[in-house]
Amino acid sequence: MDGGTGALAERLLALCRRRGLLLATCESITGGGIGWALTAVPGASDVFRGGLITYASGLKASLAGVDAAFIAAHGVVNERTAREMAEGAARVCGADVAVAVTGTAGPLGQDGVAPGTVWVGARTPDGTRTHRLALDGDRARIREETVRRALRLTVEALSQRPAP
Repeated sequence: MDGGTGALAERLLALCRRRGLLLATCESITGGGIGWALTAVPGASDVFRGGLITYASGLKASLAGVDAAFIAAHGVVNERTAREMAEGAARVCGADVAVAVTGTAGPLGQDGVAPGTVWVGARTPDGTRTHRLALDGDRARIREETVRRALRLTVEALSQRPAP
């Protein structure tokens, strides 16, 4: 893990800790990379509840609660899936904050979506935000950048929430 990713993981955990919030993840494209980055930080267990790795499309529905009919009609690399994954992770893991990622790292696309297309869902007590990323590079680079950007976007979403 590079220093930027580690610093973002530390910052997200510190924000949750200061605000008394619990954190969860729901990952597809990163296969657990966000959870790995978070748990690399000593003391993460006081706010990180855990996460779902929903690499298979059907697990997005059965574990995270993404609408199965929507997945069948529209695939999984889209805004709604990222939103529902984040909300499902928060619900299933008993967390206040959740970050979710769905996308395609290549070399081939998925559901007609080009490699490097990623959707991030960041759920906070103030609601759920989604962000579309268009990333370049090989499979490893796209996955690494997804972890970094997902952490950054969740930090930003949580930072805009007023402290209690």
